[in-house]
Amino acid sequence: MKKLPILLLFLGVPLISFGQIKNELSNWTFGLSISPDSYRYAEAEQNGLYYQFSFDRHMSDYLILGGYFGVQNRSSSFSARYIQELTEFTEIEFEKQYIPVGFRFGFDLTTFFSNNLGWIKNQSKWEVLLLGYGGVTIQSLEITTPKIPGRPYDESEYPMEEDMNYVAGVNAVIRYFPAKNLGFFTELGYGPVGRYSFGLAYRLR
Repeated sequence: MKKLPILLLFLGVPLISFGQIKNELSNWTFGLSISPDSYRYAEAEQNGLYYQFSFDRHMSDYLILGGYFGVQNRSSSFSARYIQELTEFTEIEFEKQYIPVGFRFGFDLTTFFSNNLGWIKNQSKWEVLLLGYGGVTIQSLEITTPKIPGRPYDESEYPMEEDMNYVAGVNAVIRYFPAKNLGFFTELGYGPVGRYSFGLAYRLR
C-alpha cells in the first residue's frame, strides 16, 4: 500500500508539468510575413522582398507581448573616382543585407470591436491588434565589383549609412483564422522596413 502514494506522486508530477507547459504555450501566436514595400533607408536600385518572423503572447485578454526579426537584401551601385586618375570614374556595385530585430507590445481590440461596435460577429475567427515595436536594424555590406590591380578607387564616395539603426513604430494587425489554429494576417503602419505586409499565422490554442 505504501507504494501506491509514491506511484501516484511520480505519475502526478509529469501530469502537472505537462499541464503547466500546455498552459504556457496556449496563448502564443507565430507569424511569417512578406512585405513588398520598402520605405526605410536609401532607396536601392533593386529591393528584395522583406521577410519577417514574428511571435507574441496574450498576457491577458487585452495585453500582448512579443518580438520579431526579419531580413531584406538590396543591391545598388555608386560612382567612384580612381585615385591615380582623378578625372576617371568607375561604377561600383554592392549588396546590403538588412536584419531588423526587436520586441512588440500592444493591445487586442477584438472584444472592443465586437461588443461595442458590433463589427465582428465571430470572435474566434478574428483578431484585431494594435502593436507598437522597438528594435534595431543591423546592416552588412558587400562590394561585388572586383577590384582592378593597380587601379585603386576612392571608397569614401560610397553613400554611407549607419551600420546599426534604432527603429520604432506602430502597426495595426488584422488576423483571420478560417481554421482553429491556422490563419492569414496583414500588418499596416510604420513597419521596420515596409508599410504593409501579408502572411500566415499559427496560434497554439
